[in-house]
Amino acid sequence: MLDGNKHQRAVLTSPGFIGETPTALRDGQFYPMAGQRLAFFEQTFAQAEMELFVGVRNPGSFIPKALMALPPEDRAETLANTDISCLSWLTMIEDIRDLAPNVAITLWANEDLPVIFGDIVRAICGLPGETPIENEFALLSSLLDDDGRDRLEELIRPGNSGDRPALLADLSGLFEDHALPHEVEEELDMPGWSTDIVEAFTELYAQDLARLKSMPGIRVLGL
Repeated sequence: MLDGNKHQRAVLTSPGFIGETPTALRDGQFYPMAGQRLAFFEQTFAQAEMELFVGVRNPGSFIPKALMALPPEDRAETLANTDISCLSWLTMIEDIRDLAPNVAITLWANEDLPVIFGDIVRAICGLPGETPIENEFALLSSLLDDDGRDRLEELIRPGNSGDRPALLADLSGLFEDHALPHEVEEELDMPGWSTDIVEAFTELYAQDLARLKSMPGIRVLGL
């Protein structure tokens, strides 16, 4: 693939590494073929050190989006054969670790992406943490109201940012207070999918993220 030249790192991107959307909810877990797929990659690139970078998202919004992307008959079959309430990212990650134990895993919460975009790019590219990224906060800026963008420019101005954790905490608060609703809110048009269901999944999602952060061999980027 690299024509015999020596390279330190190759970055391959695809939304289908862990599975396609039609198979995202099957067999009682998210992307049930993810472990087997990564095991295949691990064998294919046996001479290299492999890393997997994946953004996870709140199941309360991911599940209805994945279901409504299916044809009606496939959606009905999935609902009939899958206990939606038990779906968790933990199962998928544990499956990958069991079947592809030498693949290093880095995760982040998709909800944090506008704030930690630069950290994700640096991690994927294997760059030092202090490496500057051009337009690192352009995505975050595009999601803010006018007051938020003004405050963002002040926070990231050279000499004003302070230490990285403090800056990220400030940017997270800024995103929460000044995000444009029409840019960040999603319409979940699945019949019967209520606010109570979303809130229940949100609580479970927070617990899963906390557990993932404590798992050996798993790196979780974020706040």
